[in-house]
This record gives sequence, C-alpha cells and structure tokens, in this order.
Amino acid sequence: MVMVLNRLYRALTRPLQDRWLGGLHAGLVIKGLYLQWMVASFLGQGHKRVLDAGCGPEAQLVAMLAGRYPTCTFSGLDLHLSWVGRRRDRSPENLAVLEADLASLNEAEQYDLIYSIDVLEHIHDYAEVLDRLVRALRPGGLLFIHVPSTDQSNWFKATGAETANNFRDHRAGDDHVRDGFDKAVLIFELESRSVSVIEARWTFSGMTAWFKEVFSLGERQRVRGIGLLLLPAVLLSVMGEMLMAPRRGNGLYVLGVKKGVGAQ
Repeated sequence: MVMVLNRLYRALTRPLQDRWLGGLHAGLVIKGLYLQWMVASFLGQGHKRVLDAGCGPEAQLVAMLAGRYPTCTFSGLDLHLSWVGRRRDRSPENLAVLEADLASLNEAEQYDLIYSIDVLEHIHDYAEVLDRLVRALRPGGLLFIHVPSTDQSNWFKATGAETANNFRDHRAGDDHVRDGFDKAVLIFELESRSVSVIEARWTFSGMTAWFKEVFSLGERQRVRGIGLLLLPAVLLSVMGEMLMAPRRGNGLYVLGVKKGVGAQ
C-alpha cells in the first residue's frame, strides 16, 4: 500500500516539478514564481542564452525552465552538485550544469539573462561576483537578483534562527556571511555597474512568509507531502503579492537591464 501511494505521489508531483515549479519546496516555489513573472515574456521570445548563477545542488529551477523554453539555452553553475547522477536520464538537451565557483566566472557578454537567487548572502566578496555577472551579461540583457532583506520578521520562534539542513551534511558555502541586503543599497550596487533597475520589490511578506515557515516546520518534522498540501495557498499568496506590492518583506528582488552599445 505504501509503495502504491508513493508511486501515486510521484506521478502527481513530477509534472509540477519538471514543468511548472522546479520543486515543491515552498521557498523555491515562491522565488521561482517571482522570477517567471518577471522574465516569462522575455524567455517566450525564444533563442535566449540564460545563466542560473548558483543553481543549487539539484539545479531544479533551471532544469524546469529549460524544459519550458526549448529554444533557449540554459547553463547552471554551483559550488556543489548532486544533479548529474539524479537527473541525467531526463535532463533537457538545452541545459548544461557545471560545478564551479561564481568568483571564477570569466565570460564577457555571453548571456541574455542572468539570475541569481539567494546566493549573494553566502559570498564574502559579493561585489566581485556582481562585477563578473554584469560583465557576462550582454548589453540589453536582464539581471534578476533575489536576496534576503535586512528587515527580517518571523511568525514562529522555532524558525527564527533556521540555518541547519536536516537532510544532508553541512557544506562549504551553506552559511550566510551577512544577514541580508538593504533594497536601496542593492539598487545602488547595480546602477553603479551600468545596470538600469526596472523593478525592485519586497518578497516573503505577510501570509507568504507564514506559509513558508509552516512548510519549514513541517519539513523539519519530515511531514510527507507538506509542499503539495500547501501549494494552492502558496500560489494564491504569491499572486496577491504580485498584484499588490508589499511594503516590507523578508526578501527582495531587483530586476535590471544592462546598459551599453546594442542595448534596446
């Protein structure tokens, strides 16, 4: 019976993860929805070269996007990868995932879109990484950055200092080296690097933060299917944030376009 239920669960969740969400982790879903909201029309034009800067060990989000936009070319970089062994049998042909340090990225004007989601807070010299990301972006290309904000607020005391991962060994690069970023400072950092900011918003506010914390508590207790159970509420909450910009939040994103010759 358990085996049948597990097969049914996988059959139900695999299309969601591979085609629409990249996974069922509430935090990943929320950040992925914001990214797609901002760049879906751009990727829909086709024939874009995209870099996921810090794609995570499973490369879930970039694999999902590669499947959704087959005429675009996707690359994912991360310090630690477990992706190769688990996804090789069904990885999109337009995706390459490499184990590499963003501090060693040495490409110039190669990408139409670069996104980095909750990575900069792990890097001591994030300014150098920003330099490298902007340099790798073509004029007119888009840069999407999501980071924690400096203004953190928790609904539950148990999630206030959550840093440990209960499902794998601790690795270099897991720890935050800063609590978060100020929105005005991040905007300044990008604009000083010839990036015109199009949009800057708070994320993970109000009910969205509440659902993320409930998920974290359920995951900590190893509640099977907690991501799927919360998914409808998470989707509705993020849609609400998209329609009405929050006044504050536990996270923030900035979307910008690189200036220069050839930029439109």
